[in-house]
Amino acid sequence: MDDRPTQDRDEAELFDGAITILKDRLPADWSVEKTRLAGAEEDRDLLLKAPDGSASAAVMVEVRSTFAPRDVQSLLGGLMRRLRKQTGEMPILLVAPFLSPRTRELLAEERISYVDVTGNVRIDLRQPAVYIEAQGAQRDPTASPRSRGIRGAKAGAVVRVLVDVRPPYIGAEIARSAKVNEGYNSRILDSLQDEGLIERLPHGPVTEVDWPALIRRRAGALDLFKDVGTYGFVARNGPGRELTALREMENERSFVITGSFAAARIAPVAVPAMLVLYAMDPKRLADRLGLMSVENGADITLVRPDNDVVYDRAESDDGLLWAAPSQIAIDCLSGGGRMPAEGEALIGWMRANEDLWRASSMQEFLSRMRADD
Repeated sequence: MDDRPTQDRDEAELFDGAITILKDRLPADWSVEKTRLAGAEEDRDLLLKAPDGSASAAVMVEVRSTFAPRDVQSLLGGLMRRLRKQTGEMPILLVAPFLSPRTRELLAEERISYVDVTGNVRIDLRQPAVYIEAQGAQRDPTASPRSRGIRGAKAGAVVRVLVDVRPPYIGAEIARSAKVNEGYNSRILDSLQDEGLIERLPHGPVTEVDWPALIRRRAGALDLFKDVGTYGFVARNGPGRELTALREMENERSFVITGSFAAARIAPVAVPAMLVLYAMDPKRLADRLGLMSVENGADITLVRPDNDVVYDRAESDDGLLWAAPSQIAIDCLSGGGRMPAEGEALIGWMRANEDLWRASSMQEFLSRMRADD
């Protein structure tokens, strides 16, 4: 009978599972052995050995039953930071049941290796030089529906406010600006805080927003060209010529331009090939433009949005309505072809020109909303 506490047994099983995964990923003539480092009472660390003992690497292992993005800095704090410094930046291996994409991104930035039991692996050693990377599950298979992210239209409205306004601000201000109820908003903020995308004081305001990561996170939860509500067309004279026809329409708010053409207007990468428009009535707009419906090879895509958030903070210019930079970046990153590269170029422009698109405070933001109404 195993008399160890349940948590110790669970962690031991995680550790053994990680060793099995590592052995499967390393060449057959490498070995992985348990060892004891830094005065530990048990063999809870690893020694990776090259063939014939020609080189080896001692790795400090941290096993966690759960691990979220916000835990990365706590992992590096206190004793672990001191031990790493004393041992000359000895590599750290984190082992957990599941590590989210955001967690893995933050760990990689700190050069912390990781293994989770779904198969996500990143081993980055300098001496001897070893680099292994593999992907497992992208979503926690044990997660409840509530914890599975920010897919819905209301969540998108909250994300847009967080991106478009510099903190600090309280939850009630966010909820009012995003036009969602405070309970729902609080759950979204909890999820984003767990993922390390925002920081907020206990029972207090949001103080920091990692807006580029938040844009990428929102885009990763979406598919711009979803099966339902997306329509492909070919323009007889090319998509660029349709901009002239759009300028001549009486109601410019029947559409808003996003995607490649909108990104190229701000941060051009290449000549845009596809015109993407949000439209509340895509088929009516297509009829007015005389577009030809196609199953493949579209150069114009009309998307019916889930709500009118895509129109928020849009800019009117020369008779055309262009989506806000944050919306364009999300759409490009959730699109296909070269659109993600266009989205990243736009994020680069947004970093360099934050004063041009981001409200300096919630007060300024709300005053702009009132002026637009």
